[in-house]
Amino acid sequence: MGFFDVIMGLVGLGGLGIVSLAGVAFYGIRRDYDQEKEKLQLQKMMEERKLEEIRQENYLLENEDMRKELEEIRAERLAGGNDRRRWLIEETKSAPDK
Repeated sequence: MGFFDVIMGLVGLGGLGIVSLAGVAFYGIRRDYDQEKEKLQLQKMMEERKLEEIRQENYLLENEDMRKELEEIRAERLAGGNDRRRWLIEETKSAPDK
């Protein structure tokens, strides 16, 4: 074994060390990226959940308002109230012009 073989062996081992260090560094970078991506996905899911809760509350409030309005209309009809006064614009039928 000559001097050249020893040099090539050390260069080979050094190159392997550099490749392994680069691999560890790339693994760390990728892991950080994946963690950030997971955090963003978790945040997105939490915001979507809050939005869905708000939608459900709004739906319930709208249904309650519509139920109250329907009860008022029924009460007016039972009391014999004037249905026309409920509307702001009354329909008018005019005779067609000749």
